[in-house]
Amino acid sequence: MRKRSIAKQGAVALISLLSFGSVEAQEQLTTIGDTIHLTLDQAIRIALDQNPTVVVDSMEVERTTYAKKETLGNLYPQLNFAGSYTYTIEKQSMSMGSMTMRVGSLHNFSVGFNAGMPLINVPLWKSIKLTEENINAKREAARQTKINMVSTITEAYYQLLNAKDSYKVLLSSWNTANENLRITRVRFNNGMCSEYDTIQADVQVKSIEPSMIATKRGIELATLNLKIQMGLPDNYPITVDGTLADYERTMFDEIKLSDIDTTLSDNATMRQLDVTERLLEKQLEVTKAQWYPTLSLSAMYNWISMGNEFTGNDWNPYSTVGLSLNFPLFQGGSRYYKQKQAELQYKEMQYTKEDTKRKLKLSLQSSLNNLRVAIETINTTKAAAESAWKGLTIAKKRYEVGSGTTLELTSSQNALTNAQLNYLQAIYDYIVAKNKVDEVLGNAYNNYIQ
Repeated sequence: MRKRSIAKQGAVALISLLSFGSVEAQEQLTTIGDTIHLTLDQAIRIALDQNPTVVVDSMEVERTTYAKKETLGNLYPQLNFAGSYTYTIEKQSMSMGSMTMRVGSLHNFSVGFNAGMPLINVPLWKSIKLTEENINAKREAARQTKINMVSTITEAYYQLLNAKDSYKVLLSSWNTANENLRITRVRFNNGMCSEYDTIQADVQVKSIEPSMIATKRGIELATLNLKIQMGLPDNYPITVDGTLADYERTMFDEIKLSDIDTTLSDNATMRQLDVTERLLEKQLEVTKAQWYPTLSLSAMYNWISMGNEFTGNDWNPYSTVGLSLNFPLFQGGSRYYKQKQAELQYKEMQYTKEDTKRKLKLSLQSSLNNLRVAIETINTTKAAAESAWKGLTIAKKRYEVGSGTTLELTSSQNALTNAQLNYLQAIYDYIVAKNKVDEVLGNAYNNYIQ
């Protein structure tokens, strides 16, 4: 119990900090017993703050920003201080006829400053533009990760809700079957039905139990999946409130199929490909810039001291300033072939963009079709559930007055259970389809990712 209490306290502290720190007027967390009850909004915001993939992408944006500043630093003057000492082991000899002279000194000291900066450097200028596109690429990658994360959390959240609602349906069916078994036994004891009816009612109860066990296990797995996607430890006690039916009452007002923008202008994948295309274009410009000459400015101010004694007292300053022009003429064809590679990469990306856009449009149309099918299925399964409920009510009355059979009652109960489960599944399918549409459109989660 102590471990559960610690886990609960840690979860409350962490989730409260994330929830209240990230959004103004954030709704307050609800804690019942050892369990923390989360809304979809809270689950998404916690995932965006805690999931390692999202955190790493944010760090990548920051890293590339520093990389741009590093490249910009190459435009500024570079100043260095240097010092050296040289000891002459054997002096240089110079012969003039019969005379031989030794020149140089034993001890040589040199200290001073040297500076330099580029005046004309086209490759460097193009590299700065390239780093800007690198930042944009990382930002788009981070945006896509967030969109995928919101979509994943939404699906995981409603998957857990679907499992809980399905368990409630099965539990209600099991309770009803138990009540029918009790009534059947009373009728059998009073000689009003056969033993076969009692056995059949008992089989009905036991046939529901395996589904209940499997669904209960499904709740545990769905809860664990939600915690993993949120980036929380698996021992944090969380759950979700509400029902899928609550969502069904408002979901048709959230999307109008006729108003959907099918241009995919905000699609995360297309935006990333746009940035990648610009990135390859900048890389091509950098490659072409290798053909241009560079001009650099350099300056130096040094002090030197030479002598045969290790004193270093006689220091003589000297200074220089100069220009350095570098014009690349021939490098074995490496620049030419490197440029050809960059040109082909740029053309490949254009073809990739067109192909990806066609596939995404097909995916969007498929998701929209699934959405339409889900809407029709919801209406159908809802009507079927209402009819099945009426049928069960009539079957119960018939059975109570002795005009109905156990088989009729069991069939009615099974029909209601299946209809209710189909109704819940239809709502969940609608949520998944709508979530996929939102993910493809790329603009449905702006309140989370911006």
